[in-house]
Amino acid sequence: MDEYPYPLFFEATDFTDREKEKVRRYFQKRRDSGGGDCGNLEKLGGSVYKICFKEKEDQERVLQRKFHTITLPSGEVRLTVSRTSSPQTSDQPSTSQSLSSRNPNIKGLEKTFMIDVFLLFFLRDNSKAYKFFEKQLSSIGCTVELNFDEEEVLVRGEVDKGPGGGFGGAAEKWECQVDRVFIRLTETYLCYHVLEPKLVKMVLQDPSFKTDDIKYYIESGYAVVVGEVDAMKEKIAVLEKSRPTKKEVPIVEKKFKLIEEEFNREMRANCPDVTIIRGTAMITLEGPDTEVQSGAAKLDELIKNVKEKRVKFPTALLTFMKTSDAIPKYQTRFQQRLRNPVFFEVGSDLVLSSLSSDALNMAEAAVMRDLKVTTVQLQGAIDLNRLKEILTKAKNEANSRELRVDISYMPGASGTSTTKVQLVGYSEDVAKLNEVLHDFQLNQVSTQETINLLHPEIVDCIDKILDLIGVKQTKVTLQASHFPNPCVFVSGPRCHVQEAKEALTSTLSSLIVDTLTLDGPGAQQYFQEEGKVTKELIESSCYVIIREKQTAATPNVQRPRNTSRLSDTPRSLSYSSSMYSTVGNSAINRTNLKIKISSLENEQVDVLVVPMLNKQLTSTNIGKSLLSKAGNILKFNFDLVLASCAIAPGDVRLVDAPPSLGCSKIFFIECLPWDGVRGKSVQALGNGLKKCLELCAQLNLGSVAIPIIGPGIVLKYPLREAIQVLTDIIHQFGLSASSGSLTNIHIVIKPGYPDSEACYHDVYKQLSLNMNQGGQAIFRSLTTDLDDIIVKVGSTVKLHVVFGDISNETTDAVVNTTSFESFNLDGVCNDISTLAGPQVAAKVNQGEIFVTQSGNLPSKAILHVHGKQDEVLIEQLVSDIICYCESHKYNSVAIPAMCAGAGGLDPAIVARAIFRGIKSSASSMNSLTDIRLVLINIDVFLTFKEEAMQMYSPAVINRVLPVLPVLPVQVQQQQPPSVSAYLSSLHINSTSQQSVFTFLGLSKKDVDDAMGKLKHQYQTQCSSNTFSKEELEPLSQDDMMELKELVESEGLFMQTDQSGTLTVSGLKDGVTRVMQKMSQCQFMALAREVRVREEEDLYLRVVWCILAHNGNWERLPRTANHQLESDDLTKGITDAQGLTWEVNLHRMVATRSLNRQTTKLKRLENLPDFTFPLYWDSMATSENMTVIPLESSSAEYRTVTKAFKRTVAKTVMKIERLQNVHLRRAYEAQKKHISDKNAREGGAGEKLLYHGTTQENCNSIMKTGFNRRFAGQNATSYGRGTYFAVNANYSAHPGYSKPAADGSQLMFVARVLTGVYTQGRHDMKVPPPRSPQQPHDRYDSVVDRIDNPSMYVVFHDNQAYPDYLITFK
Repeated sequence: MDEYPYPLFFEATDFTDREKEKVRRYFQKRRDSGGGDCGNLEKLGGSVYKICFKEKEDQERVLQRKFHTITLPSGEVRLTVSRTSSPQTSDQPSTSQSLSSRNPNIKGLEKTFMIDVFLLFFLRDNSKAYKFFEKQLSSIGCTVELNFDEEEVLVRGEVDKGPGGGFGGAAEKWECQVDRVFIRLTETYLCYHVLEPKLVKMVLQDPSFKTDDIKYYIESGYAVVVGEVDAMKEKIAVLEKSRPTKKEVPIVEKKFKLIEEEFNREMRANCPDVTIIRGTAMITLEGPDTEVQSGAAKLDELIKNVKEKRVKFPTALLTFMKTSDAIPKYQTRFQQRLRNPVFFEVGSDLVLSSLSSDALNMAEAAVMRDLKVTTVQLQGAIDLNRLKEILTKAKNEANSRELRVDISYMPGASGTSTTKVQLVGYSEDVAKLNEVLHDFQLNQVSTQETINLLHPEIVDCIDKILDLIGVKQTKVTLQASHFPNPCVFVSGPRCHVQEAKEALTSTLSSLIVDTLTLDGPGAQQYFQEEGKVTKELIESSCYVIIREKQTAATPNVQRPRNTSRLSDTPRSLSYSSSMYSTVGNSAINRTNLKIKISSLENEQVDVLVVPMLNKQLTSTNIGKSLLSKAGNILKFNFDLVLASCAIAPGDVRLVDAPPSLGCSKIFFIECLPWDGVRGKSVQALGNGLKKCLELCAQLNLGSVAIPIIGPGIVLKYPLREAIQVLTDIIHQFGLSASSGSLTNIHIVIKPGYPDSEACYHDVYKQLSLNMNQGGQAIFRSLTTDLDDIIVKVGSTVKLHVVFGDISNETTDAVVNTTSFESFNLDGVCNDISTLAGPQVAAKVNQGEIFVTQSGNLPSKAILHVHGKQDEVLIEQLVSDIICYCESHKYNSVAIPAMCAGAGGLDPAIVARAIFRGIKSSASSMNSLTDIRLVLINIDVFLTFKEEAMQMYSPAVINRVLPVLPVLPVQVQQQQPPSVSAYLSSLHINSTSQQSVFTFLGLSKKDVDDAMGKLKHQYQTQCSSNTFSKEELEPLSQDDMMELKELVESEGLFMQTDQSGTLTVSGLKDGVTRVMQKMSQCQFMALAREVRVREEEDLYLRVVWCILAHNGNWERLPRTANHQLESDDLTKGITDAQGLTWEVNLHRMVATRSLNRQTTKLKRLENLPDFTFPLYWDSMATSENMTVIPLESSSAEYRTVTKAFKRTVAKTVMKIERLQNVHLRRAYEAQKKHISDKNAREGGAGEKLLYHGTTQENCNSIMKTGFNRRFAGQNATSYGRGTYFAVNANYSAHPGYSKPAADGSQLMFVARVLTGVYTQGRHDMKVPPPRSPQQPHDRYDSVVDRIDNPSMYVVFHDNQAYPDYLITFK
């Protein structure tokens, strides 16, 4: 079927294709032509064109216009359209009949009538009406012509001459007849205009408005209905009846909410045509009038039915309802469960509103039943802090999903301590907390009882004994102690303590205790290692406990200090560093330390260390992350190990790791939430970490990854305390001789947290401080993911990717990037401008380089650029920077991460742009040999490092070891004993070379059986060998030391007689190794004796040092020391790491033979009563004090700066090292005194702290030290002593570091001996006594708070030494 079936025709001259399209668009637009959707313009022949329409209505509207004028490029064209291609159409009344006549007795007449155009349309469309109208006119001899353009009707007719021969009378009669026809026409038909859109829509949708007798027409948004008068009156009535009305009804919101659902239901059922419009405090009803009135009446009726009830409630309960979700919760509940909803409103009372009285009563009853307030009177002496802790924990558990209960504490009369606790909330939760409170008052009033022990051995193995006799964990704490006599302290709730005491007393007193002595300390070592399983089998089969007993003559070994935080604690919660030991100057530990910026679950190591709480895998975020990656296999393995076993805080459980993780084992540590520095949590974590490292050594595991355990939302450790525990344990492990095959310890820091960067700096600092002990390295290396890398670009250029501060760079050129809208506020820009001075201020356009002088910076020029967050622009800027450096013959340049900081650009985009700029300029580099990308942000550095690894081949990338912080170590050299002295030291009788085992059991038979089995097992593993005096005499001191170390490490029994022979006996393998060692030592020449004496004598007086790769000065061994002093350098020197160096004494430079690496040498000459710290510069004999400015490029400078800028955003201008012999000598004496006094409690506790000062006080402090007599100048809040801050930002306050005229400030970095400290008070002049029984034994210092101190106060002038002076602004 033809898509466009309704054609129209017109005549016109030839159109171009463009003009045809323009004509088609004209007929397509209704507002222009009246038309609509139409086809293309077609030419039929000659000058006739055709265009077809899709709808007949569109065709008719076009025909209604007599002419159509269209503007074309060639000018206007006027078209006359018709239904056919011929001039006439039979469908319409003819408008072209001639009215002229040649008969002189007949006269033609015509008359024009203006009528409504829609009536014209009706006559055109209604053939019946038109024929009737035409018939009427025909009866009087007339014809009619309809003119739609002019909206008029033309009537023509003829009249004959009258009797008088004129036409006048006949013409008047004709006109009257025509007028009557038109009057009858207008009275018969009616045109009704419909304007409202709703009624227009009704006309369009109602088929009764489009019949043979009634027609409607649409025009510009309104409709016109035309038809016979009677029929039209019916239709008009219908329309008038449908005309909408509107009524506004005021409402109260809360009442309307109650009746809204029912009102809407009523309106839908009875008044469906009414529209409801919701406004503020107003309802508008719009629709048929009767329905609107009915709806308004119904709304008024429903609102009048709302009932209200006011309920009196305690104020605390009303407050709880406001702050919790109780009101919406009840609102929802009563809408769902009651037939009529209830509205809640809380003010001074609880107001309930509803349509139903029953609903109000039910709602009131539910609230009264569900909510409750209870006030409890506290009885007796209560530990309020402990009570608050317990109640808060119970409250938090109850409120984990929503606020269900709250607690308030009401003081007693006249400001006395708290006497009442008020619980408010949901009844069931209030009841639970009330029960907790009642239980606390009944059971938590603590008491302590003592059980005296008959056998002191029980103290050291109380845990195993309790397991042996079947004592399960109770609500009391058992703490074994040797003081004041062997006993067990039973502490806890008084209702449980007495019961536990009675049960334990009889059982412990009946234990059988006996000892077994075996020759040789190796017996203990054997049963700790190879024979451990055998010993455990004997214990389990004979129901005994076997303890290795340290005799009074056990070989003396060095043991690391115990910190005050790790003091005696209840059973299974304490940990001690005494398990680690070193023998003399032990060899360098094989263990490497690495700080990893990663997630623990992604580590590729043998073992992962994971915390847990209450034996729950997912109790910590680390556990959740592991489970997420490893899946249910890990959960199965975990439950298999921990499901049925008892576990105490600090215990470790080994779980096999699934293949999806990069490890073979997982060590889970049972932890406790943070309870203070001296609490059980620290002890448990320390014990667990210690056991993990022990297990790694015992199981021959090569690598372990440990996260920073504690500072999360579960355990809630302060970050610094968590780091301190971990680094202390790692340090103690490094000092031990038990590292086994463990070669790598990864400390994992998860990135992306707000404190990740602070965590990294603290961990790095603590590990760096622990890398050496007594002048000797205890770990092989310390590396991090933030180690610098060097990329070789071309043949001569090195590209350094550096984690650091660009303001410390000493390159020829330094690049400064900023928006230049806030020059003094931009981070890097501010540092550069402050340090360099105001003369470097610049104004630069985007994409250009503006060069200024370097001011106070050590560079030659500062290149200022603006990258505009555009990677293309950044790449071009880098090329321009390199070009500028080449043109000025610069050798080095430092560039920051342009726009990656405050600029907000993705660091990866910036890195790629900079690397591309460097690559594109590589061929033009001749002078430039060193390009340093200096990045101050961890995430930015890691991104640059990763991009460098991807962009450059691994063959051209080298990794640079980190520069460790300077920790000067004063090495006390002693005259080594003679060979005879070593022989004497080996002369140990059988009593001192015994392994003593203590056996504890429930019966004598069990103990005897176990002792026999253990002795037999050891004897089957032993042999002996005797060395004569002649064999021993040629041995050197080193040989004797190695022999002694080997004998002790193998745990052998040694015995000498009067003739000088030495008999070694013990485990077979150990004796064999000693024999092999003896054979090796006999080849050593005795000619070294004189040289050794010379070296030793020189070593005490002169100290030669070498600057290590980590930036620390390290003392050279005795042989190298002697070579340098005597200028015996033909074969070079060998340092403590075994590296060989060529020496140029004139330049004081050493050069590696293989890679030509160079470093500095230094000579110090000790005074008779003073040993110079290794990091000091040499001083003349008569010189007592000197001030050494540090080079900004030195590791020492960077270390002090990094620690300072962790908390201070200001710029370091310079750093000076203070070398005062008198002050340092007194400080070292005080340090030894405190270390000896606190040998078991943490030693001297030396810390690097900060002290702000002024120019007036600065010189006095440098010369005479810190003087407590000036206490009170700033504050005495914690005593009248000298104050030192942990963080530099405190001391940087202008009140303590008064700015000079140029705005600069001064601050000392001091070495402070904090020792054992306590809480300070403002009235203290000296620290308080540590014990009332010993009033002269005082604390060494006081602090602002015991838990995580930020301020230390000392009262002895020699207890602090001003190490560095920082000038900053």
